[in-house]
Amino acid sequence: MNKFIPKALLLGVFTILIGCQPSKPEAEIEPVAAQPLWQLDTNTSRLTYISSKNGGIEEHNTLRFHSGTIDANRQVNIRIDLNTIDTSIPIRDERMRELFFETDTYPTAEVTANIENDLPLMTPYNINFSLHLHGHSQSFQSSVIIHSGGGEMMITSAEDVTVSAADFGLEPAIEKLREIAMLETIDPQVRVSFKLHFKQIN
Repeated sequence: MNKFIPKALLLGVFTILIGCQPSKPEAEIEPVAAQPLWQLDTNTSRLTYISSKNGGIEEHNTLRFHSGTIDANRQVNIRIDLNTIDTSIPIRDERMRELFFETDTYPTAEVTANIENDLPLMTPYNINFSLHLHGHSQSFQSSVIIHSGGGEMMITSAEDVTVSAADFGLEPAIEKLREIAMLETIDPQVRVSFKLHFKQIN
């Protein structure tokens, strides 16, 4: 019997063995973010909420936006700058920043939504969105009216959205504010309205 194995045969066996080895997993490819198509004009967009104290005394407060986009996948992402709180009383603004929103830890709130391709114009339309605030998230539905033309789009709330402090773990903060201001009550729910002014990105 021939004790010598031809080199060609050895090479063939070696090739087969290598081919049977499990291949190394390819590096995961991170998805490319969709390009923004619309950008929020933070100078002309506003968020207003109405708070109530002592059994019915209403106060109007405003917040401004940090940024906002709508991308090619129709994903809406809006960030609210909580440091811009304006209650018309400076000391109350400071308390809202430090004791309620805790802006050192949570400087912004975020709104996310996914909208349809063809939105109806100049007629009430319901949009589902999520609000991420103070480490908590909650889903909402808002009736809006949309105006669009000339590379600009205006989205305004057709009715107020009710937001509860309890959904975001903010009831203890409300109690702190009530004690400091020596109020009888502060309603844990606020009514929110907004005006969003988007400009198309060329």
